[in-house]
Amino acid sequence: MTLMLKKIILLQCFLLLSIAKLSAAEQVLVGGYIFPPFVEKNEQGKPSGITLDLLKSLNKIQSEFHFSFVLTSARRRYIAFEQKQFDVLFFESMLWGWQKAPIEASKVFLTGGEVFIALKDKAKNQDYFANLNNKSISAMLGYHYQFADFNSEPNFLRSKFNIHLSTDEKMNIQLVLLNRMDIAIVTKSYLDRFLLENPSARAKLLISDKMDQTYKHTVLVRNNISPSVSKINELLNKLIESGEFKNVLNKYGITP
Repeated sequence: MTLMLKKIILLQCFLLLSIAKLSAAEQVLVGGYIFPPFVEKNEQGKPSGITLDLLKSLNKIQSEFHFSFVLTSARRRYIAFEQKQFDVLFFESMLWGWQKAPIEASKVFLTGGEVFIALKDKAKNQDYFANLNNKSISAMLGYHYQFADFNSEPNFLRSKFNIHLSTDEKMNIQLVLLNRMDIAIVTKSYLDRFLLENPSARAKLLISDKMDQTYKHTVLVRNNISPSVSKINELLNKLIESGEFKNVLNKYGITP
């Protein structure tokens, strides 16, 4: 038997074992929408971000479940959940429209929040953020903001505020930098990474000291499925204890 033939046989055995292992694992569909840095799109237009990296880590540290990602949109995620396109969501809150859904929340495993930004040339101090009614605001479509009483409906938001809704958080920041909008509301973790990649922007921006809302990130799990909420909590603990959780967050400049 030649060396090349031995390598081919070993490779085939490895692939068969991998397929058998995957088949034995219970499949878990995890929904997500563009929510940088948790879910975003890479240069090839494919989903990437913290959520997808954590799913890879979960698949690496255990074999009972295999977690797969399903992309939806911020507005469509409720219908997609009702249609059972997925059963689990990471980095989500019950406050974001899930109060009446057959769903449970895991323990809080990460905190964060949203801040307001404005040009320093226009906003001289923190008082600038006290009144949003007389300012133009760039925000994300489908997001639930505390300043709007967690109502994400575009018609409601446009009736109450001079607001521009987009699906690109980077664009919202740039609209402020270009002086096309007075204020943007931005996820703090994404803003931190943006400023690392664009250090010259830091000197131009005033960032609110007060957050619009403080995130208490949980995993939302459909009632009466496997894995249960208690199992998800167990897996989160395993992620943290293994160091995988910290490694993934560090990749995105976030301290757990």
